[in-house]
Amino acid sequence: MAPAQVNGPGINGHSTSLSYHPDSVEVQVGFVRYEPTELVFEVEIGNDSSRPVLVAPETFFYAPVDTASATAAMALQPRVTAIDPELHLKQLATRLEKEAAKAEKVSWFEILSAAANVAEDISSIKKKETEEQMAERQERHENTEAFFDEQREQHAQQADNLYSQQHAIQAVALRKTKVKPGEYARGYVYFPRTDTARRLRVVIFFNERPVTFDFTQQSGSQRNTSAVATSLAH
Repeated sequence: MAPAQVNGPGINGHSTSLSYHPDSVEVQVGFVRYEPTELVFEVEIGNDSSRPVLVAPETFFYAPVDTASATAAMALQPRVTAIDPELHLKQLATRLEKEAAKAEKVSWFEILSAAANVAEDISSIKKKETEEQMAERQERHENTEAFFDEQREQHAQQADNLYSQQHAIQAVALRKTKVKPGEYARGYVYFPRTDTARRLRVVIFFNERPVTFDFTQQSGSQRNTSAVATSLAH
């Protein structure tokens, strides 16, 4: 993924496209990386005007465009809206709370299993178990306990992952804000991923005014070929 027009300074190792709006607002966009289900762009909006500028990332969108069209503006599919960072953070917080609770909670199934094991241990006193039967019973009970411990560990690991995601987004995502005169806002904007379109038109808004940027994208097979070539070169 690369800007169709590279006319901005490089940011963090990736090329950018720059647009200076007549309203004295500068908008710069660059593609950062592919995530498994997302496209990540970096957007910077500088306000050289005399009034505050409202930036709301949830209003940004992209649309695949028909490069064969004379105007290159025929959308191949409906627009794809950017992921709302505030909603995403709320969803992560909810999932984090659930996973953290499961990591510490003793389920009814575990309580019933423990009670059944105790009952079996008590009843075994009246039986004449062989050493082999005793060892088998003990191993079975230990396996049951290990299963529940592993389940809690998995929930704890998932909670850690969600916590890391939450703090990463808080640190780097572009959030809804008003940019004061003489200041700028910069951050990552996340879109649902698409791999099929050869050209994407990314639309950035400030004060509900659109600024468009075109990006070209290699097909999946081209990206794989490029990756193999790079690997062989090294």
